[in-house]
Amino acid sequence: MLIKTITKQDLATEAALQLCNATIDKAKKLGISVCISVVNSSGLSLASVAMNNAPLLSQGISHKKAFTAASFGIPTKEWQTRLSERNNALLALQSEPDFTFLGGGLPILLGGSVIGAIGVSGGSEQQDIDCATTAINSLS
Repeated sequence: MLIKTITKQDLATEAALQLCNATIDKAKKLGISVCISVVNSSGLSLASVAMNNAPLLSQGISHKKAFTAASFGIPTKEWQTRLSERNNALLALQSEPDFTFLGGGLPILLGGSVIGAIGVSGGSEQQDIDCATTAINSLS
């Protein structure tokens, strides 16, 4: 019997740390304190940072943002529009403990495939998105 396998690429730990540092730099420029979570394509944590004075709840929220973005390969904010369509199957996602529709979770893509994700929490929704976007842009 022939066993079929796949090979996938994942974000490296060094890249996860680079994402955290770039996020911290952006957050400082915005005058906010955030929590950052970076996961691989399977949603497993690669790096997690809480800046001093970041809201306590932001640590768990940043992980949910990263996990959701890695799970579906889309920014978490896009779920706001999708959920507004009132599709029962989609609405059921809201009861999942690691799911969130709050903006600030972005997938990290390489060649169209998800290799990881970042979640940022602690600022306004737009500030979280800006921090995550700046961090991903620092990789290229």
